[in-house]
Amino acid sequence: MEQEKINYDNIMALGFTEEVNSDSVYEDEHGYSYCIITKQLTKKIYLDWQKDTKLCKMVRLSKPKTGDIGAELPIKNIEHLKEMINFFSDKKEQTFDYGTVA
Repeated sequence: MEQEKINYDNIMALGFTEEVNSDSVYEDEHGYSYCIITKQLTKKIYLDWQKDTKLCKMVRLSKPKTGDIGAELPIKNIEHLKEMINFFSDKKEQTFDYGTVA
């Protein structure tokens, strides 16, 4: 399965959060700050989007307290991403409109 790139604006419109960490070595090498862009789905499952590749994956933790990763699932495209979010979300609590995402 080949993954399709998902743009930053689409990721943020789906409720992902961005945590920026200051790392001068990383900034010198890449030209921008190191950041972690994720969306928590459950206590053990979250979505991770890589800024440099624009690819997304679902991560299941085997031990949430230590952060040990049990499995990863590549997200194929924006439609697959929406399906995964819908599967793990309580639709009554969703605050974003999928109509605004390409």
